[in-house]
Amino acid sequence: MSLPSIPLPERLERALTQWHLLESQQLYFAPIRHHSPACAYSVLSLIEQIQPDYVLIEGPDSFNPLISGLLDKETQPPIAIMAQTEQKESPSDSDKRDAVTRSAYFPFCEYSPEWQALQIGHQYKAKLRFIDLPWAAQVEIDGDHESQSLQKERYLAHSLFIEQLAKKCGCRDHDELWEHLFELRTIESLIDWQSFFQDSFIWCALARLDYEPEVLESEGSIQRERHMQGHIQTIKAQEPDAKIVVVTGGFHTLALIEGLASNITSAFDLTDKEKQQFSHKQKLSEKDNAWLIRYSYDRLDALNGYASGMPSPAFYQQVWNTLLQQREDLANNLVKPTQVYRNQLGINYLSKVAEVLREKQFDAAPGFLSVKLAAEQSLRLAVFRGHTGPGRYDLLDGLQSAFIKGSLDESQNELWHEIKTCFSGFTLGQIPKDTVTPPLVAETYAMAKGFRFKLEDTLSKVSRLDVYRNRQHRMRSRFLHLLSFLDIHFAKHISGPNFLSGNQMDLLFEEWRYAWTPNVEGELIALSEKGTQLKAIALNRVFEMEKQLEEQGVSRSSQNAVSLLMQAALIGLHQRIPTLFHLLDRYIQQDTNFESLISCGHRLVHLWRGRHFFDIDENFAIEQRLDNVLQQIFYNFDQISQGDEQQQQQHFNSLLSCRELIMFMPELNNIDYSTDFYHQLSRLDGQLNHVPLLKGAVDTLRYLGGKIDESVLIKEIKRAFSAGSDPEIAIGYFIGVMRTAPELVTRMPLLIELLNQLLSQWDDNRFIQVLPDLRFAFSQLTPKQNAQMAQFIANHLAIDTQSLTLHQTEFNQNQMLQAIQLEQKIQQQLAEQGLQGWFDNAIGSQG
Repeated sequence: MSLPSIPLPERLERALTQWHLLESQQLYFAPIRHHSPACAYSVLSLIEQIQPDYVLIEGPDSFNPLISGLLDKETQPPIAIMAQTEQKESPSDSDKRDAVTRSAYFPFCEYSPEWQALQIGHQYKAKLRFIDLPWAAQVEIDGDHESQSLQKERYLAHSLFIEQLAKKCGCRDHDELWEHLFELRTIESLIDWQSFFQDSFIWCALARLDYEPEVLESEGSIQRERHMQGHIQTIKAQEPDAKIVVVTGGFHTLALIEGLASNITSAFDLTDKEKQQFSHKQKLSEKDNAWLIRYSYDRLDALNGYASGMPSPAFYQQVWNTLLQQREDLANNLVKPTQVYRNQLGINYLSKVAEVLREKQFDAAPGFLSVKLAAEQSLRLAVFRGHTGPGRYDLLDGLQSAFIKGSLDESQNELWHEIKTCFSGFTLGQIPKDTVTPPLVAETYAMAKGFRFKLEDTLSKVSRLDVYRNRQHRMRSRFLHLLSFLDIHFAKHISGPNFLSGNQMDLLFEEWRYAWTPNVEGELIALSEKGTQLKAIALNRVFEMEKQLEEQGVSRSSQNAVSLLMQAALIGLHQRIPTLFHLLDRYIQQDTNFESLISCGHRLVHLWRGRHFFDIDENFAIEQRLDNVLQQIFYNFDQISQGDEQQQQQHFNSLLSCRELIMFMPELNNIDYSTDFYHQLSRLDGQLNHVPLLKGAVDTLRYLGGKIDESVLIKEIKRAFSAGSDPEIAIGYFIGVMRTAPELVTRMPLLIELLNQLLSQWDDNRFIQVLPDLRFAFSQLTPKQNAQMAQFIANHLAIDTQSLTLHQTEFNQNQMLQAIQLEQKIQQQLAEQGLQGWFDNAIGSQG
């Protein structure tokens, strides 16, 4: 099915007539799909033939000052214009600090029609203009707060017309349908820009008719089209004989044709009201900030979340290169059919993919025969589908058929992902060295370069840092932590000592995965409004965090204060450390929260252990501050006897954490705090009868510390399990003992005996209710302790220990017969499917 064979609605028939009428006024339309090599070539052909005075391009008119940078010889796609403006969260917002920064990207690759329009238009000395609404004006219409593309094509992707046409043409989605109808045309068809753009106009216009005007108004399409029309009319009214080429997304072309055709009789003059509205919208460009930034293929790829334009940019770059080679051959009278070029492109690309997979050392990497088979499959599919050589979908289908063994299950997903990555690519563009960009971007890039991070592409790389012994590595670590603190996603911490959480403290090396991507530059640009230097911005953020802590009043947290101190040291803000230590001292004195103080103590221990890593001066006396924390902990110790059930769990965890802190202290400052600790536990005697979890823990800790003997502990255990006591209290006490010292269950068989007596009195519902807590308690046992407990239970119940295992070692006659029948059935199915030989070989190789 071809587009000219589709019966058109009267509105489109009329629009085509208007199109030809506007061409007689020297207005030429190029309805494009973004990032389409076919559209780019037809734009090139159009401009070469018409040699226009103006080339007008969809894109915010606030971008016009950047055109010189786009035309610079040093600029190499993929690149993008990043736009930013500020939007108040509500009309009543008067404080700039309450505004939200809105960002958007307008990317270019070499085969983008807009890029070719700029380059070829400049070559023919045309005046170049972007004509869309300023980004600030678009933000006023669309309230979406997320960074987005300025080349959205969601209407085409969700069109019912395109969906039905795809089904009739046997295509899976709108991308395959577009390639089938447009990208795989011969070069002669692309040179015939009149026919090509008429077809692309029909495609987009029929999709547009699926949507009500109210929908288009609500999301801003109509307002944008009015603004673009205003630009065209202004130029045409001033220069009636000017030849103008208009390059816009095809979705907008119908509205532009209808609007301009209705103004032919008025010589394209805008009314006074239209001039006023047009001028007002143009002035909104003063609110825009726009920069030329590097972009990358993986960001450009629709399959990676980019919602406009063609997918697989690395592949379509090769398609574009092939078109340019064919163009050069035609100029030299070397005439060969388009199919020859496309077949060669397909075979070369399949070979490239196979080479990448072999380099990645995938299991059963494709060899010559697999590539040959994939090529044959792709070429035959192209012929069957009526294509002039294999397209993207033909090649992917051929690859899947030849390279993927079986279905795309989990074992094949990684291989298939790598294949798609080969089609996507990671090429990173370049912009002129003297391009005006926010200083923060240049500073960060220079710092990353100075630390020898590889920034030439967007591939993820791993950096391993010897942070304890190598000062330069520590500086690199602080740089990476600084970026993470500022929410710049340049690197992700994979492993290594985490002083804030206390995890992996025994590791000597840090590992980071990093990549310099356009998103990193975008985040830095967004951060630029806060300042021009990373450390200055971070320092201001620390100031804000200090201020927030101060505003907490009586609920000040020493835990938060020490975390802020460690964060400042981690990112290299050592000038702030003395002030933060003074802040911590005040918070320790004022903190009355048991959990916060204990957490503060552990963090101070981490800080002491990492004092050389942090470059903390010995004069800051971390040991003295730990002593102050412990005194405050002891002062607030009776808090653990208070609170509801949920708080009991928190108090229990804090109690055990406090014990760990006490046990570590002699290593740090040669002071034993255990006497004070056990004194506080003794003070709780008689206050914990209503909180059995904590009573079990406290009694166990006092026993382990030699403050009560075994007879006293047994007495308390018997009291918890005594007749008439609440079963929940007994279970709570048991869990407290088990989680504090699981080894006691084997040293004191009485615990198991009493628990067994209690459980025997319960019905199934009561048992099931408490089962999760019991399972958690017994999970504290080591395998050896489990075996000891199993032996005790077996002896107590007079049964064989083996009977307590989950492994069945004895079978009756019926079970044996069922197993034999099942084995025979499996062997029969293997024989029916021709797998018996494979199975026998597998058994033999194992033997």
